[in-house]
Amino acid sequence: MENNVYLYTGSPICPKFTLNIGGRELVSGTDYDVEITDNVHVGTAHVIIKGKGKFKGVIERTFEIKPVPARSLSFFADSTEFDYTGEPCVMKLAVRFGDITLTENEDYTVEYVDNIEPGTGSAVLRFSGDYEGMMTVPFAIFRPEPEETNIEEDEEEPEQSEDIPKLVSVSEISADAVRLGESVQVQIRAEGGVAPYTYAVFLTKIKAQNWLTVQDYSEETSVSVTPARATRYLLLVKVKDSRDIIAKQYFKISVSEQ
Repeated sequence: MENNVYLYTGSPICPKFTLNIGGRELVSGTDYDVEITDNVHVGTAHVIIKGKGKFKGVIERTFEIKPVPARSLSFFADSTEFDYTGEPCVMKLAVRFGDITLTENEDYTVEYVDNIEPGTGSAVLRFSGDYEGMMTVPFAIFRPEPEETNIEEDEEEPEQSEDIPKLVSVSEISADAVRLGESVQVQIRAEGGVAPYTYAVFLTKIKAQNWLTVQDYSEETSVSVTPARATRYLLLVKVKDSRDIIAKQYFKISVSEQ
């Protein structure tokens, strides 16, 4: 046989081999018959070669069928972006190996992590049987801004006093270009105004009309954003001081395919 280890293909695996006696190559079906069993699914397959005609005897061999690694599988989801509802977010998943569609709870199991509250969640797929390894699929849960239809428009805010340093956002992002599935870390800082401050973060696709709330006003200064599609986004940081004065800062983020 050519080798003793093969990857699962979904079809019967029949190794090629030759038999020679005294320099003569024997002919399958004339000089011998071959029977191969357990040669579809992961495990040990058995080869039995039985001589016929003027050739007698039996030769037995085995070979192994190994599971397909997760990196060789294709993944499809109906959506990787959800609006916050207070209920668990669940994706409709399809996992394929070539023309084979895997069966949930038979070929793999799915466990959801952080799939209720706004932020970044994930579906963790663990494979078994004819497949092995795991796959993590990130998704985003956004809380739609309840009142503002266009956050870019100027808001009516109290006038800043000339006696107090002007409130500004001096926030930073970890990257302005990422691959799909990677996260952007937002570090929020404010200067001026009157402490204490609260912070909000919003996200929208470039040219889109609706903003989605990644973080409502809170004291949290570190926010992780995982864009769920390969496109261009606009990220908005809003800083509010104790007088309800708001300072805005915009960032553009480009997301490419993996």
